[in-house]
Amino acid sequence: MKFPPSLRLPKAPLPEILVLALAGLIRFWRLGYHSFWFDEIVSLDWASNPPSEIWDIGFHLVREKHPPGYYLTLHFWQQMLAPFGLEQSDIALRTLGSLLGILTVLGVLLLARRLSGHATGLLAGLFVALSPALVWYSQELRMFQPAATAIIWATYFLVTALLETDAPQKNSTSPIPHSALGIPRSSPAIPHSALRILHWLGLILALTYALYSYLFAAFFLPGLGLSLLVLAWKRWRLLVEGVISLGVAGLLFLPLARNAWLINDSESPRMDAYADFGANLWRQMQVFTVWRADWAGWLVIGTLLFFAGLVMAGFLLRGKGEKPVGLLLVLWTLPPLLIAGLLQATNANIFKEDRYYLFLAPFVLWAVARGIVALARWRGWAGWGSGALAAALLAAALPVLWTPGMLREDWRAAAVYVADYQAQSPGLSAGGVAHANYLYPAVEWYLYQQLPRESLPVYGLFGGPLTPDQMETVIGPPLHGIETALGAQTVWLWQSHLAGVDDQGLVEEWLGQNYPLITEQFPAGVALKGYALHTRYPALPALGENAIFPGTEIAPGIELTACEVMTPQVAAQDERMHPPSGWVHVRLWLQATGPVSQDYTLTARLVGGNGVWGELLARPNSALERFPTSGWQAGEWMRVEADVNLNPATPPGQYEIVVGMGQGEGIICGPVEVSR
Repeated sequence: MKFPPSLRLPKAPLPEILVLALAGLIRFWRLGYHSFWFDEIVSLDWASNPPSEIWDIGFHLVREKHPPGYYLTLHFWQQMLAPFGLEQSDIALRTLGSLLGILTVLGVLLLARRLSGHATGLLAGLFVALSPALVWYSQELRMFQPAATAIIWATYFLVTALLETDAPQKNSTSPIPHSALGIPRSSPAIPHSALRILHWLGLILALTYALYSYLFAAFFLPGLGLSLLVLAWKRWRLLVEGVISLGVAGLLFLPLARNAWLINDSESPRMDAYADFGANLWRQMQVFTVWRADWAGWLVIGTLLFFAGLVMAGFLLRGKGEKPVGLLLVLWTLPPLLIAGLLQATNANIFKEDRYYLFLAPFVLWAVARGIVALARWRGWAGWGSGALAAALLAAALPVLWTPGMLREDWRAAAVYVADYQAQSPGLSAGGVAHANYLYPAVEWYLYQQLPRESLPVYGLFGGPLTPDQMETVIGPPLHGIETALGAQTVWLWQSHLAGVDDQGLVEEWLGQNYPLITEQFPAGVALKGYALHTRYPALPALGENAIFPGTEIAPGIELTACEVMTPQVAAQDERMHPPSGWVHVRLWLQATGPVSQDYTLTARLVGGNGVWGELLARPNSALERFPTSGWQAGEWMRVEADVNLNPATPPGQYEIVVGMGQGEGIICGPVEVSR
């Protein structure tokens, strides 16, 4: 049995396999490097609901501004992972997006090969495989990559349904001859009506999924409809079938579109239609090509001009028998941007984020590939030189994706820090505050992967907006309750996305007025602060295994009973928690053995065989500032915590933390291993 062209394997599949393998390698590369950020946690939060609730939330677009398609997909993907214990694995969850990214490359390979030939198809697939923005969003738990995948396959099903005719016709009215599509003229006539129906069903399903996953996918509909006219002109049966298929998808989308329009009309700011449209197009060109490449400005501009020239060549130049392909690419790229420019009059944020028009990137990169092949027909060296340069530029723009500069919200790093601290604090119970209550899922997701839920309860307390007159009525009581009701001795404050909730920093202000600060950490997009709810202790609590007990007088009337180096292994250069240098956290237990006549300050240094490589990081609201030594009561223990800031040039090796007070000699507090 012979299969129709759309179902045949290519005669030489190795190049296509290599492109797909490259796409997979890049999309699975360092898949767990970035922790989930707020939007991804929101995706997981919505996806955790029952399917009926996910549908209700997404369809009405009131509680959530994105439709339910992707959330349902993520829900069932997570359920599928659960029997394997992977439902909370970042890598396993992100595998869904990576697989969809590979599927996008496959769709481009098939579609571009069918319309533009083998060479263009391979180049287009290669460029999509290397696209930094497409790689990035395939590693993110959001709907932008799934929508791009669905749109590519909806386009493929449309094109294939229209070009799988009953038999090659000598005088076919199709604007694209079969020879240009790689279909042999000797192919026997095979009935394709059933296969064509499957393609139309594929179009309906893929397009509806795109529309029900991402609302801006609707901007693709006009261009898709116009491409139907181009491909099916004077082929009335196919034209009618295509109109019916697009009409069914449109009717299925209509109720959701109505809800979206009402929300857009009532809540969004406005601006002039096509305001800064040229700048927006320029920005989209960067998103579709080298995106966040951290290069010199002149190099970025030159690169974008190079790609823009290739895109124009892909739109305008043509080879024999390929006249409509450039027009099709225009229809699949420009109308969504023109519609968006027009809708600025109702939504000023329509170009706000880079990801909004990600689904256009494969078509733009296809135009780049087509431009290169057209140049190669004119001057081989110009075409293939341009192709090599384009691939090299895209590849060179990829490494920045897995660097600290691309970290958005490093909740994992914050959670690991808190968990490590608590693991070394068996005698100090703790509580936490996810400042804005909608941050709680992000804190919970990572913190409870590190330690038992009951060991550190976390509360999302405030929904805002908070005002100064609420300091003692709304803000104070729940924060104070963490100490009084829970008996916690430490509180961790997690802050992010506070605009409109606590613009004046009132929660942090209240904690600072009532408790000393023990540390602050600044992972990307997150501010983490620890406060000591208890500083005075009638008895020494249980300490961690790494505690040492000098039992030595550190100042007149003050004994350093115990010392804990809480971070015994640090990097000299820390780009995750507080760039550019590492910090060593130290906890001291000091006891007044008698009257203390004066107020002493603390010193703490990182000392090696050849000098001092770190000094105490002075910050306001420390325990010694709040409880000066002259006021200490004899016999009670005082908890004092500090950070030692390292010189970023500290050589790797073994060091000691040395602490002191007043004019006395320093006391060794514990070892520290420094790495690069």
